Amino acid sequence: MKIKREKGQSTIEFLISFVFAVSFILMVFNVSINYATGYIVHYATFMASRTYLTQDSHLFPDNRNIARNNAEETFEKYNLSVFGVPNSSFKINEASADGVTSGQYLMIGGLTQYQKNVDIIGRVVGNTKIDLISESFLGREPTRATCAQRVCFAVTNGEDVCRPGASRNLDVTLFDNGC
Repeated sequence: MKIKREKGQSTIEFLISFVFAVSFILMVFNVSINYATGYIVHYATFMASRTYLTQDSHLFPDNRNIARNNAEETFEKYNLSVFGVPNSSFKINEASADGVTSGQYLMIGGLTQYQKNVDIIGRVVGNTKIDLISESFLGREPTRATCAQRVCFAVTNGEDVCRPGASRNLDVTLFDNGC
């Protein structure tokens, strides 16, 4: 038996192609929003990391709070919460306090970890989130206080006069312009 009526067939074809076209447009839109967010987050991470790495508070190396606070303030200026990236996602990767080697200085800087939805509607792939990371490890040079400690340690043959708060009975002025 052959059906001779074809009324409504174009409506069904239109609906199927319309759903496909709108889904494709929304997918491209979501990918472009994620790319734009990634670029802006990476720039904010770079600027905050740069702020952190260029701070030299002339304090002892254990006191890096000023540099960290300035870096966090720089990151917050970009107001990334508009894009769904919380300010708390920015972290500073610091060197360990005990004996930093020159290789560890290369991994010091800013790091931002955040999540974005893969699907804008949540119907195509569900509510799947993708983990995104923006790193800016520029390599922190030792602070002037660290240089002074190292030079003091070298001159005094490792005596305990170089640590913060120790009595200094040295009659020399040391200057080192590049550890």
